[in-house]
Amino acid sequence: MSLSAKPTPRLTPLPVDRMPELRESFDVYVKSLGFVPNSALIMQRKPKLVQALAQLSAAVWDPQSEVDLGFKRLVAHVASKAHGCHY
Repeated sequence: MSLSAKPTPRLTPLPVDRMPELRESFDVYVKSLGFVPNSALIMQRKPKLVQALAQLSAAVWDPQSEVDLGFKRLVAHVASKAHGCHY
């Protein structure tokens, strides 16, 4: 599969406003990525999973971390490219 072709998701992402109780969790993604990834929109079917992943993301991108933010972004970029991810 070429990198320009996007695979079709097996589950359709739900609208971001489908579950208002997840707004705070989605805000974590908007703050760190600028958008809510389709994976989180798909996971709305299991709200606890969205909340747990948002907590993990917040911990990784915590501005109080001892690891430089630029280095974290570089590692995330290289890991994403290595796996063909567009995030």
